[in-house]
Amino acid sequence: MAFRRFLAACAATAICLAAQAQQQPFVCRTQEASLGQPSVDNQDGIGHPVVDEASGAIVGYSRNCSIATRVEYFYLAGSRFKPFDPATGYTAPPPDLTTFKRNGAAVPFVVRVEVGTINRFVYTIAMLAPSAKPESAAWNRKLVYWLGGGVGIGHHQGSPLWFKPGGLSGNERQLMVPMLEQGYAIVSSTGNEAGVHYNMRLAGQTALLTKARFVEAYGAPLFTIGLGGSGGAVQQYLFAQNHPGLLDGGIPLQSYPDMITQTIPISDCPLLSQYFKDEVALDPASPWARWTNQIVIEGMNASDTARHAWTGGAGSTECINGWKMAIVTVLNPRYKDDRYDLAATFYRYPAGVFDKVKWTHWNDLEDIYGTDAQGYAPISIDNEGVQYGLQALRAGQIGVDEFLRLNACVGGWKEQADFVDWQGKDDPYDSLNMLRSATCRDPEGVPAPRRSGSVEAMRKAYSAGQVFTGQRLGIPMIDLRPYLEPELNMHNARQAFSVRARLLGANRAEVKRQVIWFTRSEADMQGRVLEALSTMDRMLSGGPAPAEFTDRCIDTGGAVIAAGPSVWDGVLDAKPQGACTKAFPLFSSPRMVAGESIKGDVFKCALKPVAQALRDGSYPAGVEWTARQKARLQRIFPHGVCDYNQPDQGRPLVLERNR
Repeated sequence: MAFRRFLAACAATAICLAAQAQQQPFVCRTQEASLGQPSVDNQDGIGHPVVDEASGAIVGYSRNCSIATRVEYFYLAGSRFKPFDPATGYTAPPPDLTTFKRNGAAVPFVVRVEVGTINRFVYTIAMLAPSAKPESAAWNRKLVYWLGGGVGIGHHQGSPLWFKPGGLSGNERQLMVPMLEQGYAIVSSTGNEAGVHYNMRLAGQTALLTKARFVEAYGAPLFTIGLGGSGGAVQQYLFAQNHPGLLDGGIPLQSYPDMITQTIPISDCPLLSQYFKDEVALDPASPWARWTNQIVIEGMNASDTARHAWTGGAGSTECINGWKMAIVTVLNPRYKDDRYDLAATFYRYPAGVFDKVKWTHWNDLEDIYGTDAQGYAPISIDNEGVQYGLQALRAGQIGVDEFLRLNACVGGWKEQADFVDWQGKDDPYDSLNMLRSATCRDPEGVPAPRRSGSVEAMRKAYSAGQVFTGQRLGIPMIDLRPYLEPELNMHNARQAFSVRARLLGANRAEVKRQVIWFTRSEADMQGRVLEALSTMDRMLSGGPAPAEFTDRCIDTGGAVIAAGPSVWDGVLDAKPQGACTKAFPLFSSPRMVAGESIKGDVFKCALKPVAQALRDGSYPAGVEWTARQKARLQRIFPHGVCDYNQPDQGRPLVLERNR
């Protein structure tokens, strides 16, 4: 497909077309990548200052962060890449140039890299160039789209692969070397790094345009495989949903279904961590002083011996060690990374240029969510009616009074205009920005208020393609992850099954396109990724599906524990546990403990009256509630409690009707 046809396809897609608004201020970072200053495109003071290198005077501004497209060469020297001069290097190779075998002959490991800017982001296209002959001869006609992870709040261009300060990281290099050696072309863009921004509409548009550039310059690939972890995995699922044809297959690593629904349970983490901290401060003998006891409320894993991320002491939880500042970073409008001010000073931006920025995920996407009169975007986070610890109450792990105290004191998050800047280790859970009550522990006291999120923001998240609904996948996916539960890592094991549960709930025909692979060791991931790439290559090359394209789990050393359609039984059904389910136990989340399903996609629960909940079996049979306890429950939940048997109130009605 030609470049113009790709652009037409983008323009015909509402999710792509609507992402044209440009965020300002926006730091161009081509100088950091040794790619020079961006081109001047205005004299209106909009964008990045461009300086005359001789006089030091500002000669104009760059709104678009553009650089001229160029081609650079690199050669592999042992464990790193170095610049390569194609004019002399082929005839007089550097003494440390690495070679590899192809058809029995030693081939120099030289890579041709095209670098340029599209959509204000820096893209790179890399392919093997083992000789001075036309480079296309080394390309196997297959394309890997490299998609990066992280959590970013925008306002900068990012650092491109191959030109990042310090060069390619070890993980990037270890995967790219064998892929390039096999002949794959690898394309990437800083606009497809979730650590730069998490606007999936902008990311999708950028990927469409970047692939279009590849097709224009090198021809259409036989197929395109997405590859990337964490936020790079999110992009694969959302690109499959939002932009059919962009990718032909995907290898999401350490996946999540999307980012925005992760904020639902993760917004609970600081609230619960602060509750436990307060309880232990009041009573050092509290059962919550034992970290593993907190699992019954938070659902996520905990350890009595792991090093605590804040205090350095023994014991912590995934909420703390795994997610740390995640919710502070995306929710607190006043939390700004100090590097923005350093960049503004270095690049000679006007003083205070970032002072009006609201540093939240929602304001980063204000072209989607809109803003109020004060400039704040509406926030989707909501915990009205959420009964924390409900499953623990049902299981007899906590009593009624503990259940009531927890829900009376956990509170919620303030409105954006009321936030103060994060206080660091003095207030690690950002409690100054929580809705709290000094008398919540008194059975007759005032419960801490909950937060009611913006239904408009929730529905806009859906309509703008930020939520993976499960209604469309369309391409094969090998969802691969190391089992990191013992490490209290944020990339918890249930996420691949959250994706599958959404597929099962919305379009069961799509389930067969996703297979789930677990490996025991993170150190084993390179080999498993390359195995997944080989499997996906054969899957897309025609013929019957490879036998490896099935659910499986792998032990330390690469031994397959089990493979086949029943290995994950017991996760999403009532069948006896499969071999992989037994080998890799899953944990849950605060919302799952409160009654939500593993899908994790309920922004705002439907509410039912407390009196109905007391009648309908919501609470354990045989436990008598006193009149005082019932009255306290009503005060905690004046508008009712969550009824997870009803649809998400934040889901657009048209989507609900189409399920």
